Amino acid sequence: MNDLDIAQYAARAANWESRRYFVRELEVVHVRPRHVADAPWRLFAPLQSDSDAAELAAAARIDVSHYDAYVAAIAGVGSMRIFTHDDIDVERLPDWDCAERRRAMRRAISECAAFIGRDLGPLWWRKT
Repeated sequence: MNDLDIAQYAARAANWESRRYFVRELEVVHVRPRHVADAPWRLFAPLQSDSDAAELAAAARIDVSHYDAYVAAIAGVGSMRIFTHDDIDVERLPDWDCAERRRAMRRAISECAAFIGRDLGPLWWRKT
């Protein structure tokens, strides 16, 4: 799966509508919730945006755990993704904003939701 497929399948797991748009030479994914009648379409990039990843985790019912060396995203149907982040030595390379840890968290949430969306579809928690 490429990044656009991950975003579309993840949106499906969260029960959102999704569409691909071309902006000049760039292809992006836009989403909107199904349960809101006149909801506007918005850009959706859970691999690049912390807020999109957090919203996705809540909507798709994904539990996220942070440990010293890795981040785990777990869903109730057995979908689990674990991504390690580099051990960061503060004396050698200060990581004040925890960029590597946040990247691992976004990737784990997005791929976990994408596998659920691909294999089970929307409202998966009612089917299992």
